[in-house]
Amino acid sequence: MSSKEAEQMDDEIDLFELIESLWKEKVLIVAITAVITFIGIGYALLTPSTYEARVEILPPSISDITELNKFDILKSKQTKTQTQIFTEFLSILKSKQLIKKFLLEEGVMKSLFGKEMSLQKAIEALDNMIDLELPKKGPKNGASLKLQFNDAELAAKFTNQLVELATGIYVTNISLAFDSEKEQKIKQLIVRKNSLLATHKYRLDQEIRKLKEAYLIAQKLDIIEPRESKDQTVKTESRSSLITEELRYLYSQGARALSEEIDIAEKRKKNLSMVGGLFDIEQQLSFLNTTSFDASKVTPVNIDLAAETPEHRIKPKRTLIVILSVVMGGFLGIIFVLIRNVVRNRKA
Repeated sequence: MSSKEAEQMDDEIDLFELIESLWKEKVLIVAITAVITFIGIGYALLTPSTYEARVEILPPSISDITELNKFDILKSKQTKTQTQIFTEFLSILKSKQLIKKFLLEEGVMKSLFGKEMSLQKAIEALDNMIDLELPKKGPKNGASLKLQFNDAELAAKFTNQLVELATGIYVTNISLAFDSEKEQKIKQLIVRKNSLLATHKYRLDQEIRKLKEAYLIAQKLDIIEPRESKDQTVKTESRSSLITEELRYLYSQGARALSEEIDIAEKRKKNLSMVGGLFDIEQQLSFLNTTSFDASKVTPVNIDLAAETPEHRIKPKRTLIVILSVVMGGFLGIIFVLIRNVVRNRKA
C-alpha cells in the first residue's frame, strides 16, 4: 500500500471518528439547539410588531395650481412648473419643521411614544420612523411617504396626517409669499406715484415763479398786451439761452397774457390728469388692491393612494428568526462538542 493510500485511509477513519463522536453527543447538540431556538422564539414573540403604512403621491395637475397664475400679475419669480411645486412640497415632507409641527399636534406625542421625552429626541425618533421614497426617474413621477409604527391603524392615520399637514404648510407659505410680494409691489408703485407728483409740482412751481417774475416786469414796463420785438425772435431761436433772455421773451407777452398763464398754471397743480404716467399707476394700484389670493384653491400634490391600515407586519419576521435560531443552535452545538473532544484528547 502506498503512502498516499495510507493517508487517504487515515482521513476516512478520522471522518468516521468525527461523525461517531458527534453522534455520541447528539443529546447535547440537540439540547444546545433547543436552547438557542427557544431564545429565538422568545425574541420573535416578545418583540413588538412593526407595521408600515404608505401614501402614494403625484405632482399637481394644472387645474390644481391655477391660482398661482396670480403671481404673474406681480411679475414675480414665484411662478413655477408643476414639477418645481411638487419638489418644494417634497422638501417640506423631509423637513424637521414638519416633524416638529406634527409632534406638537394634540395627542401625537403620547400616541407615538407613550412617555415623556424631550422634543429634540422625539423629532429624531420620528425622523427615523419616516421614509420618503422617490422613483429613480425623479419627482415628476411621484413619490411614496412611508411610516413604520407598532400600531397599524395609527400608522395609516399618522401617514395621511403628515401629508395633510405638509400641504397646509405649503399653502400657508405660498399665501404669505403672495401677500408679501403684493405689498412690495404696491409700495413700489406708491413711490413712483409720489415721485411723479413731486416732479410735476416742482416743474409747475418753477414755471409759475418765472411767469410771476415776468408779470412783475411787464407791469413795471407797462406792457399790457403782447408786442413784437427782437426779444421774441431771439427767444424763438434759442429757448435754452440765459434766464434774462427767457424773461425778456416772457414779459414781452404782456401782463394780461401772463396773468392768464399764471392762473392756468395754478389750476394745473390740482389737475393731476396732466401728470404723465399717473393714470397707469393708479390703475395698477386699484387692480392690486382688489386682487386677493385664495389659498384654498391651491393643491401642491395629488394623493394617488391614501394610506390604509396595513394587514401584515414587516417586523419581526418570526418564521425567519426561528429558522435562523435552529440553524445557529445546531451550528453552535456542533462547534461546542468538537472543541470539547479536542480538549479531552489533548488531556488524554
